[in-house]
Amino acid sequence: MLNEKLKVAFWWLCLIIAPLILAVIELFHPAGFTNDPGMFQYLSTPEAHTHEHRALYYFGPEWWFTLHMIQTPLVCLVAVGMWLLVSSVNDDHGPIAVVTAWFSRTATFVFMIYYTVLDAIGGIGLGKTIEITNNFANAQAPAPHLTETQLDGVELVLNTTWVDPWVGGVGSFISETGSWAILLATVFAAIALYTAKKLPIPPLILLVAFGYQLQVSHASYHGPIAFTLLLVNAIWMWVSYRKNLLG
Repeated sequence: MLNEKLKVAFWWLCLIIAPLILAVIELFHPAGFTNDPGMFQYLSTPEAHTHEHRALYYFGPEWWFTLHMIQTPLVCLVAVGMWLLVSSVNDDHGPIAVVTAWFSRTATFVFMIYYTVLDAIGGIGLGKTIEITNNFANAQAPAPHLTETQLDGVELVLNTTWVDPWVGGVGSFISETGSWAILLATVFAAIALYTAKKLPIPPLILLVAFGYQLQVSHASYHGPIAFTLLLVNAIWMWVSYRKNLLG
C-alpha cells in the first residue's frame, strides 16, 4: 500500500507539478541569440520580447542563473517520472516490452545526466559568471574591477565556451546527447507500454511528441510546448489509465 501511495505521489510531483512549473518558466527562456547579438551581449542585460528570441521577457543574468537553478531539479523530476511510466512493465508482458522499457530507462538516465551537466555549465555557472563579470566591469578603482580590454577577453572566452563542440550551450556533444536521449526515452517507452497493452496509441503519440519538442529545444517556444504536452498527457493517463500504469 505504501508503495502505491509513493507511486501516486511521484506521479503528481514528476509528471504534473514539475512539467507545469517548467512550462511556465520556459516561456521566459530566450533562444536564438548565439550569433545575433551574441550570447554574452544578449544575456548581460534585460531584454523585451522579440520574435527572434521568443521569450516573453528576459530579466537579465540574475534570471538566467535563477531560471536554471529552478529548471535543473525539475527536469530531474521529469526523468524520474519517465522511469515511473514504465515501472509496471514486467516479465509477464513479454521480452519486447521488457527490453524496450529498459532501453527507455537507460535513455532517461543519459538524459538526466547530460541535461544536468548542460544546465550546470551553460545555465547556473554561466549566469553567475556573467553577473560577476558585469559587477567587476561596472566597479570603480580602487575597488577590484575589469578594464575594457579585460572585459573583452572575458567576453571572448565565454562566447567561445558557449559554442564549444563538447560543452557548449548549443549544438555540443553534451546538449545533443541529452536532447536525443529524451526523444529515444519517449519512443522506447511508447513501444514498451503499447506492447505491454498498458496504453492505446493516442496518448503514446502525445508522449513521443513531448520527447520530440524537447529534443528540438527546451527554450521557448519548444520547451513550453513540450512540458505542456507532458502535463496534458499525464492528466489524461491518470484519469483513464492509472490502474494500468500504477499496477
